[in-house]
Amino acid sequence: MSDIKPANEKANENAQQGSGKSLAKTFSLVALFTLLSKFAGLARDIVIGTTFGLGLIADAYNFAYSITGTILVLFGGQGGPFHTAAFSVLTGKREDATTVNNGKLVMQMMAWTAISMGLIALLVYIFAPAIVQAIVPGAVDASKGYSTAQRLVEVIKQVRIMAPLIMIAGLVGIGCGISNTYNEHFWPSIAPAFASGAIITFVLLPHTDGGVALALGTLVGGIGQLAVQIPGMLKARPCFSLEIFTKLQPGMKEYLVMFVPLTFSTSIGTLIGYVDQGFTSGLEQGGWSAICNANRLVQLPLGILVTAMLVPIGPIFAKHVTAGKIDDLKFELKRALTLLWFLALPVSALLLVEGRAVIKLLFEKNAWTANDTEMVASVLLILTPMIFFYVARDLLTRVFYAFQDSRTPFAIAVMAILVKVFLDWLFISVFKLGISGIALATTLITIFNLSWLYYFLRKKTGRLGTVAMIKPLLIMVAGSALCGLTSYLISYNIPQPLADFLSSNLTSLFGAVWVANKIVLSLNIGIASSAGLLIYTAFCYVLKLEELRLVADKVQAKLKISRARP
Repeated sequence: MSDIKPANEKANENAQQGSGKSLAKTFSLVALFTLLSKFAGLARDIVIGTTFGLGLIADAYNFAYSITGTILVLFGGQGGPFHTAAFSVLTGKREDATTVNNGKLVMQMMAWTAISMGLIALLVYIFAPAIVQAIVPGAVDASKGYSTAQRLVEVIKQVRIMAPLIMIAGLVGIGCGISNTYNEHFWPSIAPAFASGAIITFVLLPHTDGGVALALGTLVGGIGQLAVQIPGMLKARPCFSLEIFTKLQPGMKEYLVMFVPLTFSTSIGTLIGYVDQGFTSGLEQGGWSAICNANRLVQLPLGILVTAMLVPIGPIFAKHVTAGKIDDLKFELKRALTLLWFLALPVSALLLVEGRAVIKLLFEKNAWTANDTEMVASVLLILTPMIFFYVARDLLTRVFYAFQDSRTPFAIAVMAILVKVFLDWLFISVFKLGISGIALATTLITIFNLSWLYYFLRKKTGRLGTVAMIKPLLIMVAGSALCGLTSYLISYNIPQPLADFLSSNLTSLFGAVWVANKIVLSLNIGIASSAGLLIYTAFCYVLKLEELRLVADKVQAKLKISRARP
């Protein structure tokens, strides 16, 4: 497979190999920690789903969470505006980390963030009724479950409980940025698991109000996320002084200059979510919860791949841009992008084939009905193709940030929200596609974003070597198609007598039909998916796909290291 070769490849070969090893090591660590957090989040969703189904409490929580909790995820997470701005500024000042001036800068970042975001949280608490009615305007059919008034009261109650998350989000983001500055990736990556654990605990504890339990668990979880950032934040030696309120510390101006457009860009993404809510609020009950659950299933592999790659690749992009090594930048971009696609495409194929079975396995119990499964599966089927474009979009956005250009992604995001409003209206009001229309619009808007980012990046850097990626991409797509086909043929053609035999014997063993059925379904999904991945790997091996070799070399190196340890 041909690559985009840097002009100074021979002179920098050793340096590139060193950066590649460092990137691979950090990618692996962040991927592992993020994986743990994502599975904790999956456990949280299972507990919420089986406890509340897609009814009033779940719908209200997902609406309320979008106003408060989403801010914690987008603004407080790795890659968010607080994290990105703090990391970018502090990286250049790392050697001065023990000086008083740098300590004052960190304290000023935290103090100003706490005050500004705290005021926003207070306003959200006070004006919660008006905010909720603006974001969730649709009326529901009370004969099918709950009334519009019931939903309004429940959402307002939960929003007010979770309002402090808005302030916590900023501090968590800065904490992540400080920790990453000192190559501390464990706590930022694992922190979301504490939030998920708190929610699970509060839901499972005896309670009389499910909505309050969910909201309190989310708030306590956010506080936990902040608490685990403290060790990393202390490495920057924050130093309190009254000067932080009266004088901009060295580096604060750069922080604000970068932070403001990043915030607007991230906010646009939140606004797109609010547009979706507005259209969904008037559709079938449980519709928004179905969209949220399907999106979380998509975000499970996405979050692991994108977060694990963006955290280590950002500084590498920035280093090449600063040094003016645009060819090296393109080389790293191509390598990161094809590696992401190599991992993401077979996962997408399996989600398309096994999505409904996975939802049934994870959620269908207690309050979660077969109808709930069908609602989520219909959305998941349309959202899954988005994965291919999503990973590329986020990676290209990171290149713009390396150029300290946040205006271009922001301008594209502004255009995207206008297009999203039109697409939602078209698919909901004209074509009557229901929640599937929201999912289709989401996938199309991701393609829209990626197309414009590619266009403007090509103008900025010149040809990106897209032609060189066609051959490996075709191999990956063909291999993923075989992966999905293999999984489908096995999953839907396992002899029924064998399934009945296993179910009958497992029922006798465990004394519960639902346990036996879950085990049989798990085996079905596991065998079919494993066979599909095996075919994908073999196909890529036969066609000598370089990305397979890179992954295999990394796994082999890890195994050698593990065996060498006493």
